[in-house]
Amino acid sequence: MVIEHAPVISVSGLSKHFGALEVLRDISLDVAQGEVIAVLGTSGCGKSTLLNILSGLLRPDTGHLRLYGREASGFTDWRRIVYMFQEDRLLPWRSIWRNVAFGLEAGTLSRTQRRERALAALAQVGLAAFADAWPHQLSGGMRSRVALARSLVAEPGILLMDEPFSKLDPQTRSQMHAELLQLQRQHGMTVVFVTHDVEEAVVLSDRVIVLEPRPGRVRAQHVLDLPQPRLPTDPVVSERVRQLRLEL
Repeated sequence: MVIEHAPVISVSGLSKHFGALEVLRDISLDVAQGEVIAVLGTSGCGKSTLLNILSGLLRPDTGHLRLYGREASGFTDWRRIVYMFQEDRLLPWRSIWRNVAFGLEAGTLSRTQRRERALAALAQVGLAAFADAWPHQLSGGMRSRVALARSLVAEPGILLMDEPFSKLDPQTRSQMHAELLQLQRQHGMTVVFVTHDVEEAVVLSDRVIVLEPRPGRVRAQHVLDLPQPRLPTDPVVSERVRQLRLEL
C-alpha cells in the first residue's frame, strides 16, 4: 500500500543526451516514502539511464532531482540510497559474509560489528548457513539473495534495482519477488526498479511508470491498488498484465 508522505524522490523536467543521442526527455515524477515503483518500457527507452541519474552515477543535462527534499547537487547522505545492479557483482576472492559487509568498510564499524550486520542481513534472505562459503559455490538464485543482503546491510531508505532478477528461472524469480516485498515492508524502504517484464511490474509495484521508446518520456502512470501477495495466475492480475502489454 502506498504511504502518503512528502516525496523522497522528486524529478522535474529531466533530460539526458549522450552526444547527439537523446535518451531521456522532460521526465517528471514523484516517489513517496514506502512506495514500490516500477519503471517499464521497451529496451533502449532510457530506464537504466534514469536509474543511474537517481543514484547519482549520472547527472542530467536539464531538469531537477531532489532527494529527501534536497537538490541532488547538494545531497551528501548517499548511504541512504543503494543500487542493486542486474549482475550480482560478487567479488570471487571474498567469502559471502565479507561480500555483504563490503560497503560497510568505509564506515567506523569494527570487523566484528560488520560481520554481525552481514550475518543478520544474510539471515533475512535465508542464507545465514552460507556466510563462510564462496561465490562460486552458490547457485544463481543464491547469489541474487546475497546481492539483496548486501543492499540491505546498509539499511537504506531508497533501494534502486536494475532488473536484478532477469537472469533467474521463473520459480526462483517468484521466490525473490516474495522475499523482496517482505523485506520492503519490514524495513519501510522506498523501492524503484526498472524492468521490461510486464508481469514483474504488476506483481511487485504500487505504481507503474510507462516510458515511451527513445527518447524516454513518461507515457502513463498506473496505480495498482491490488492486494498483496499477487499471483500471476490471478485473473485480475492477468488482466492488468494484458492491458499493460497492449499499451507497450
